[in-house]
Amino acid sequence: MIQFTNPAFLWALTGLVIPIGIHLLSRKEGKVLRLGSLRHVQETSTQQFKGIRLNEILLLMLRCILIILFTLLISGLSWPSPANEKWVLLEKGLETRPRIQFVLDSLEQDGYELRLLADNFPLLADSITAATSINYWKLTGQLQTKNISSVIVFARNRITAFKGLRYSLPSTIRWISQSSETLSYPLQAVQLSGDSIAVRQAHTSANVTYFTTKKTDKLSDLISIGTPETISVLLVNDEKYAYDQTILKAALDAIGKSIPVNIKLKETGSSNLNVSTSADWCIWLSDKKIPATHSSNLIFLKPQASDAIFIKMKSNQWLLTRRLNEEVALKTNVTLQLAALLIPGKDLLDSIATRNDRRMLPDSIAWSAHQRVEAGLALESANPYLIVLFLVLLLIERIVAYKRNQ
Repeated sequence: MIQFTNPAFLWALTGLVIPIGIHLLSRKEGKVLRLGSLRHVQETSTQQFKGIRLNEILLLMLRCILIILFTLLISGLSWPSPANEKWVLLEKGLETRPRIQFVLDSLEQDGYELRLLADNFPLLADSITAATSINYWKLTGQLQTKNISSVIVFARNRITAFKGLRYSLPSTIRWISQSSETLSYPLQAVQLSGDSIAVRQAHTSANVTYFTTKKTDKLSDLISIGTPETISVLLVNDEKYAYDQTILKAALDAIGKSIPVNIKLKETGSSNLNVSTSADWCIWLSDKKIPATHSSNLIFLKPQASDAIFIKMKSNQWLLTRRLNEEVALKTNVTLQLAALLIPGKDLLDSIATRNDRRMLPDSIAWSAHQRVEAGLALESANPYLIVLFLVLLLIERIVAYKRNQ
């Protein structure tokens, strides 16, 4: 498909009226010769007269073509360059699988180039230090700008690697998903009383990821044993918020039972609060003003319209946006959201779990259901050809104009 870098300059084609106008206005009437007799006048060859008119039209055509070529030149004419490359893109680690190695040998013989499914698509032989963190949709967008006749992709379709804008697969791309093996690994170990150790075990497969906690007295040397974190929580409430208090106590109890952490809970009414009472966290369920001397991390209730159950207001203050009951607690995952705030080091554990997540996203969900799009084509500038043609025709026009004295 032909494209123009500066299509606004196509208005220069209106300059074609100039040589046409000059040609029409410069027609000359023949000289009037007064003859006494026609006896010695011979008839002029009509073929020679036609030749004169043909030369004038040829000159006009040359000048019009020169204007057209100049317009195309300044408009930045370009056309698609032929696509001859064929790629095989592999997610890092898949190249070691025996079945894929067999397919790769066959594809290499068919002219395919082996590259890594990563930013800038480095050659597989040069991809030792390439980053393993990828975004499938982003890479698909990059492929649409490449002028490649055929692309075969082997990917794990990891659910955590689909981020951003969802694309339709171009017609030149064949995407082959490869499932990962089921993986179980220890995520965290915490020393309990005596020789007892609580181990947080992660289990992940193509369909599901879940976690279990078990007690043991043996542990691999690969896991560092830590002591359970102790978190003190001060729960301040008025009588009208007694049910909210019950929901939060249940959430804190669930966190303590499912995660190796000690939660020390203190409860008090807002009227009986001792300002000298210290805690790592304070949950304020009261209409009364929060004491100015309060310096710990604070969660305070202030109902308002929001999709989030907790909103960060300051570096150490969070807003509880809803009154709590069983329905709200289940719908907003209060226990998980509260655990994310209270437990230190959870971000590190989350990053480890995300990195090892083996869940796959089905192709029917991974790619847009819209009609498959054509891949983008690389464009080649026509300027070198236009310049050569322009100079050649300009030389011809000058020669013809000189001979015709135009």
